[in-house]
Amino acid sequence: MTVNTEQMTKPETETVVGFGNKKIRKHGEYTRVIALDKKILENCGCDPDAEIMAKVELIKRPDEDFIKITPFCKNKMDKETGESKDE
Repeated sequence: MTVNTEQMTKPETETVVGFGNKKIRKHGEYTRVIALDKKILENCGCDPDAEIMAKVELIKRPDEDFIKITPFCKNKMDKETGESKDE
C-alpha cells in the first residue's frame, strides 16, 4: 500500500481576516455587547437572519489573553445533526 507523503507533511494554514476594531458597548451594569457584521457570520456559513448562538471562551496563554467567539447557526446545526428547528 502506498501513501501520498505530500498530503501527510503538508502544514495546515490559518487565514485571518480583519474586520476592524469593534466598540464594546455597555448593556446594563454587568454585561457588554459587541455587534458583528453580517458578512462575518456569512463567512462562517451562517444565514445572518437565522437564529445564531456563540460559544465564548477565555484563552490564557503565557504571552497573551484573548476571547474566542465561535458562532454556530441553528440552520447549520439542523442540517448536520438532523434535529428539527423546533427543538
